Amino acid sequence: MSLHYGYLQGTFGMPYGGYCVRPPRLGDIMLSAENEHLRMFCVLGRFSQVTEWLEDNNLMVSNQCTVHDTFTHDLIVEVYSRASFLERLFMGQEGIEVQLVIRIARTWDRRKDENSQFHPMLKAIVPSGITLPEIRDVLRRVEPGVVLDTTNNKDLLNVVLSRITTRCSAMGPNPDDLFGREGHLSLTPPSPRRRGLLPAYDALAEPPPEYSRDPGPHQTSG
Repeated sequence: MSLHYGYLQGTFGMPYGGYCVRPPRLGDIMLSAENEHLRMFCVLGRFSQVTEWLEDNNLMVSNQCTVHDTFTHDLIVEVYSRASFLERLFMGQEGIEVQLVIRIARTWDRRKDENSQFHPMLKAIVPSGITLPEIRDVLRRVEPGVVLDTTNNKDLLNVVLSRITTRCSAMGPNPDDLFGREGHLSLTPPSPRRRGLLPAYDALAEPPPEYSRDPGPHQTSG
């Protein structure tokens, strides 16, 4: 399947599904709790396609520095899949279709809730200011069913802090200048030509079906 990426919208409050609005020019990804159109970013394709795309796009992902309601300063990276047990068994993790979602972390993301209806295949907590290739490296270390928290990794935090300091020194007086220079994202409803409907998540008249995590050893790296 072809790969899609963009800001995730139309999820009915879910952390997956919906459709992605692809910016005219992709630059550093700025998520904002204050703007519902910019709260989540997603990449859809085969797992191998998604990780390759992350590796090839050395862009920074940041959370606009504001605390709004239950939002925090960190980011969540989740991988969802609708692949069946047999598809995962025979195709391996690299071959199945997935939806990678990068979103602003909520206050409850560090608490393990066995009764949650959301069961991503992979989940990690990462610091704001991380790059897409670094996210790929994080995904390599995530175990299915286990939330990997990298916000206590001093080496990663030092790299991120140095990067943010360098970027901030290059910014103008308006914090939005950096995002604007990289490519302005129109928030008007997208036309079919500018909107990439996710094939696995067609126009939703109701919330998408629940994802279930297969606990067996079949989730291999292919």
